[in-house]
Amino acid sequence: MEPTVHVTTVDYAIIVAYLVFALVVGALLGRRASRSMAEYFAAGRNLPWWVAGTSMVATTFAADTPLAVSGLVRKQGVAGNWFWWNGVFANMLGTFLFAPLWRRCGVLTDLEFIRIRYDGRAADLLRGFRVLYSSLIYNSIVMGWVILGASKIVRATFGWEPWETLGVLMVITFVYTLSAGLWGVVMTDLLQFVLAVTGAVWLGIAALSAAGGSDLLVEQLAARGLLERLAIIPTPEMRDLWIAFLTYVLLQWWSVGRPDGEGYIAQRILSTRDERHATLAFLWFAFAHYVIRPWWWLLVGLASLILIPEAIPTELGGDEAAYPMLMGQLLPVGVLGIMVASLLAAFMSTMDTQMNWAASYLTNDFYRAYIRKQAPDRHYVLVGRITTAFILALGVGVSLITEDISKAWMLLAGLNAGIGTVSVLRWLWWRVSAWSELGAMLTALVVNSVIYALGWMKVSPFDMLIETAGFPYRLMIIVGITQVAWLVITFLTEPVSREKLVEFYRRVRPPGWWGDIAREAGVEGTRMGWRWLFGWFGGVLMIYGGLFALGGLLLWQVPWLLGGGVAFALGIVGVRLGLKATLQQMTEVPQQA
Repeated sequence: MEPTVHVTTVDYAIIVAYLVFALVVGALLGRRASRSMAEYFAAGRNLPWWVAGTSMVATTFAADTPLAVSGLVRKQGVAGNWFWWNGVFANMLGTFLFAPLWRRCGVLTDLEFIRIRYDGRAADLLRGFRVLYSSLIYNSIVMGWVILGASKIVRATFGWEPWETLGVLMVITFVYTLSAGLWGVVMTDLLQFVLAVTGAVWLGIAALSAAGGSDLLVEQLAARGLLERLAIIPTPEMRDLWIAFLTYVLLQWWSVGRPDGEGYIAQRILSTRDERHATLAFLWFAFAHYVIRPWWWLLVGLASLILIPEAIPTELGGDEAAYPMLMGQLLPVGVLGIMVASLLAAFMSTMDTQMNWAASYLTNDFYRAYIRKQAPDRHYVLVGRITTAFILALGVGVSLITEDISKAWMLLAGLNAGIGTVSVLRWLWWRVSAWSELGAMLTALVVNSVIYALGWMKVSPFDMLIETAGFPYRLMIIVGITQVAWLVITFLTEPVSREKLVEFYRRVRPPGWWGDIAREAGVEGTRMGWRWLFGWFGGVLMIYGGLFALGGLLLWQVPWLLGGGVAFALGIVGVRLGLKATLQQMTEVPQQA
């Protein structure tokens, strides 16, 4: 098969330079990372906000991301991206409430939170289940689609043998992650972010120019009957997209996953210097993730409808191959090298995070918690390095059975549907217990698995529910059943002991409904005043306003530009009020190590 991207010697030199940089970082930081568990898995709890936030952004940009986003545009249009844009609501909740609370906990991993919030056999079961579920199932699915995305790039576009190429990349990623831990991850993430944004912006502008500019692009979409692809918010006439949009913005953001932050997000927050840096890191992450990056991928997707009007063969990667195909057609020598390096760096930035994060769970929350509780830190660092190798091997295995990136995204969303409510309320309501969380997770897992099993057996209407178009309906079913299940389980099981609740309240001082627990603790909790709520709402306005305004500027859609600009300005006012209220609370609470 003839490759669509021809990489020159200059391009290869740029790629090799980046790979050498990654190895040098690992070598330089390896000794520091080996000092302790906190150094290896939490960067010594000393990350400034801009490093932690940038690392989060780099991690969310894997090699599969621009392919999947541009592919969504070709299939569903710009509005299809509300599948992930809805996360703004949860991210702002994390910024103004949960980021400082996480940092105040002073734990090494977000699963260690279970130990300080719950007690008894239920807490042990929940922690063990979440370790195995998150590191072996959740993490493997993510790594599987990341590897799949990278293989699509190197196989159909560069003419490279995918497993030989990815093997080299994974070995390099494994070496610096194994050596330097989270230090190596975040330091390489900084360069990866710069490369990724540079390449994405260049290709986005080149694609828009090749399509004739914003005015001609819109005219050609209209002439081909594809103007609906340009809609940033679908209309009721666009029935499937309209239902999906409503499901995403009204249901998904608070019910799917953990809106309080989890996994690599919580890991970065827990690694910051203090609560102020934790809050600002989350805010910068949200702004860069939703405002700075998406439109350059969206422009490529829209332009590809004009530049590559025919269907892209499955063997070339289908709609998701449009992005790398336009790389080869539009980018000059040198810039192409930066772009290829950025995609390879994006692949590595996600792989290193998934390996280090999952290894932290297996080491700290399984091995240390259940197998060997007392050992020198160097022993645990060694175990962390061994589990890193195991996690990589498992991710490679899952990639062999993964076929479609966007379907993998939705599979994972279904597995986590309905657990968002309990993950938020565990901070705010004393009655939530480990049984509540365990019940929510198991219910979502079982219901989603049953729907998939019936769908694969072609039982109607379940066969429709496992397709992309049926995802919103599947989400409604799983979320509804899960809410009922965890609430029933909560009131049928014993609450957490009073002693544990009082201890937790004194340590974290959470807001919400704590009643007698707060009075017995004898400390004042975090106050959720109107300024805090203005911060959350202002943050949502600021992010969506910036997203709309930038799109309006690039595509010269005046209503988007004006409406987004006003929302952005009003949002900044709310964010300032929210930050002032949140940061003021921090001065009243002793910092945790």
